[in-house]
Amino acid sequence: MKEFSVLLTCCGNHISERIRNLKENEDGVNVRVYACNSHEDNLPFGCDVEGCFVVPAIHEPDYIETVIRICEENCIDIIIPTVTLELEFMAEHREDFEKRGIKVSIASPEAIRISNNKLFLYDRYSSLMPPTIATKDFHDLLSFRSRIASGHKLCVKLQDHCGGNGFAILDEDKAKDMTYFNRKYDNQYVSYEEMERIMHRLDKPILLQEYIEGNDYSVSVLADDGKVMHICGYAGYAIEHGAIEYGEIMYNPKAYEIAKMICEDLCLDGNACFDFRISPNGDVYLLEVNPRVNASLPFVAEAGINMLYLRCKRLLGEFDESPKRIQYGLKMKKYHESRYFL
Repeated sequence: MKEFSVLLTCCGNHISERIRNLKENEDGVNVRVYACNSHEDNLPFGCDVEGCFVVPAIHEPDYIETVIRICEENCIDIIIPTVTLELEFMAEHREDFEKRGIKVSIASPEAIRISNNKLFLYDRYSSLMPPTIATKDFHDLLSFRSRIASGHKLCVKLQDHCGGNGFAILDEDKAKDMTYFNRKYDNQYVSYEEMERIMHRLDKPILLQEYIEGNDYSVSVLADDGKVMHICGYAGYAIEHGAIEYGEIMYNPKAYEIAKMICEDLCLDGNACFDFRISPNGDVYLLEVNPRVNASLPFVAEAGINMLYLRCKRLLGEFDESPKRIQYGLKMKKYHESRYFL
């Protein structure tokens, strides 16, 4: 395996460990890593990268042209998109890069369209998910609540966002309790009165869903045209901004089965992450699918499968399907540190 170069786009808070996974790979290959973002403050200064670049926002007319120029000037072999909002756009422009010999780690536009949108996902896999509707009407919310089992809560979500953005639980008591405001490792709560005011101003539907009490659980996969080559699941005991802060590598056969089935059905390709909720009695509910690299891939790499590096190998023509030993029971807790730079 010869050395290669990677550009990580839309870099954010979780990028430093991904950079390390690429550079400290099991083959000892020299991987040159570059990063870009439309906001200079979000670039990974102080990390071990060959270069950082400020680029236009994703939907600015010169975004693709700018990224292509960066790739050509720095001999980039692979682009790895890192956030949900850029996936459809990058998939549509894949040919612009690949005709220049630049690989883009991304699934097909159709697979992204379905998996990226929670309503489309529910339309296809409703039997696997909590009851869900999309609406702008507060009266629909009240009607939906009446159909949910007594004592169960509702939550609200945006259709095409991730990372906890746009998510809240409807709870009258906690919404008015200031001790829950901005509490670490806790969800945002909203009252029905507040939700009525919000819905009167909506310009597009939001999702209402039955909130499943229980534990968060995710499954990271590396797929090749629908076939899962590597898979690893983990429980999230503490979540902050949609990312696991404290978790444990854990096997759940039902969640693995669902992830494999959806990968095959949508013909997902590359890295993907499936988020679930496990009820107290062990029932498994699918919440969302993220067809991209996710923040917990470094945790999976530490457990035995460096999926980010393996994806790069596959894009460069090396198909590593060899079984990997997963260290189930491995726990992870994040202790944040500061980086200083000029």
